[in-house]
Amino acid sequence: MDRLKIAVIAFDAYPDEVRARRLAEAAADCGAEVDVIGLSRGNGAPLPQEHHGVRIYPLPMTRKLGAPLAWTTLEWLGFTALAAVKVAQLHAKRHYDIIHVHNMPDFLVFSALIPKLRGARVILDVQDVSPELMAAKAGKRARAVLVPLAKAQERVSAAFADFVVTVGWPFEQRLLARGIPPRKLASFINSADPQIFPASLQGPIPYDAHGRQGPFRFMFYGTISRRLGIDTALRALALARREAPALELDILGEGDDVGAFKAMADELGLHDAVRFYPLVSPGPELANFVVSHDAGIVPYHTDGFADLLLPTKAYEMAWLRRPMIASNTPAIGSMFRPESVLLCDSESPEAFAEAMTRLYRDAGLRQSMVTNAARDYERFRWEHERERYYGLLQELAHRAPRTHAIEVQLPD
Repeated sequence: MDRLKIAVIAFDAYPDEVRARRLAEAAADCGAEVDVIGLSRGNGAPLPQEHHGVRIYPLPMTRKLGAPLAWTTLEWLGFTALAAVKVAQLHAKRHYDIIHVHNMPDFLVFSALIPKLRGARVILDVQDVSPELMAAKAGKRARAVLVPLAKAQERVSAAFADFVVTVGWPFEQRLLARGIPPRKLASFINSADPQIFPASLQGPIPYDAHGRQGPFRFMFYGTISRRLGIDTALRALALARREAPALELDILGEGDDVGAFKAMADELGLHDAVRFYPLVSPGPELANFVVSHDAGIVPYHTDGFADLLLPTKAYEMAWLRRPMIASNTPAIGSMFRPESVLLCDSESPEAFAEAMTRLYRDAGLRQSMVTNAARDYERFRWEHERERYYGLLQELAHRAPRTHAIEVQLPD
């Protein structure tokens, strides 16, 4: 039997976009031929022609981070047109079985029109639910227009796709409520990639291993955005250091608010206790960053969108045996039990400060949390998600009988 042929389309530079890379490499690891159509890097750095068995076709276009929505929409439309031409050209040679399109935007799925008309099946990957994201980011006046538009384009895009996948049960619930049938919807969790975060790194917490010498260092990594609560983390650290001066915080990533948070750290008198590091590609450098710290903090604000996010960093820290303090959002609460993570009011720096001090002082608590979180994480391991995803690809391509539906995964 011929190998499955998959095309991936994403409005991002590959392999920098984590979700697209993980699923594309999962398909390639299982024997599929995979091509990815994406952006060029904005810094002008060259992209490889192939990465871990995946062929890469960057289009002559970059994205402008932090641009106004009107400009971003024009970029989306331009990329959709260019991707439609490119995937049609490649399909004439490759005869793809599956076109997997990652949002945003949802309407990028229409770039797969020609392959779909010629027999390819189309997957829409909803990494972000557009209506909730618009509601969280837009002003009150703009929200009244943008949210209905986001719902409309999500609805028609999902109807066009043969199947819809997303990143976890909170997004599934919203999509089901907006009319996507369960038979057409499944989740694949962005759990820790064992190739990037090998089990061999599951070592002891540095502070415990060093006999309580030196600082106790918290970490945050990912997008540097106010929406993700870094302001809460900084205020909490300033409060906690009044009782525990050994506490420090390292922040790794990029985003529009880096400058503002550096200034905020200085205003709070944290210039010696907080360090900012530039974003690194997923790989040994990121894994070493995680295991060189004593605990993680995930202080997402509750804004209607962040409430739904299942943070990949939480899976990675659980896998590498690092205790966590996190906002008590519905999504995070569905991932871990209260005895696995210290859950705090997302809008209370005082609650986070108390949790930071408590975790620092109690080695027994750190170890019990690590054990419990590892147990919670077991059902989300990437090995399971990868096999489920490849099973879906085979079913959609009629390479395997669909003996059972891929069920919606709701929390216990």
